[in-house]
Amino acid sequence: MTARRLDLAPDADIVRMVAAHPGVDLVLVIQPGRDSIAQAMVEAAVAPLAVAAAPSARINAVLVGDGAGEAAVAAAVAYLAAAHAVTGQLLGVGT
Repeated sequence: MTARRLDLAPDADIVRMVAAHPGVDLVLVIQPGRDSIAQAMVEAAVAPLAVAAAPSARINAVLVGDGAGEAAVAAAVAYLAAAHAVTGQLLGVGT
């Protein structure tokens, strides 16, 4: 199964985004723009969401930082999508 990329805007609810795609491998692209507490909460949610989705789906995330080019983000998404034994992980790009 190929993972689906989901871009999370700064005001997106990560739990609702994941719940809307049951049984689907996801790579969440977490865009910058949250305050530090909201950012920490989003980052902390990835692993528990992955546990809840297992074994039928994998949940991973790419944290987009300042200066991250789209090519670097796409490469990180492609890596996580292809890493079939990886779930609950966050990769920082441009941080």
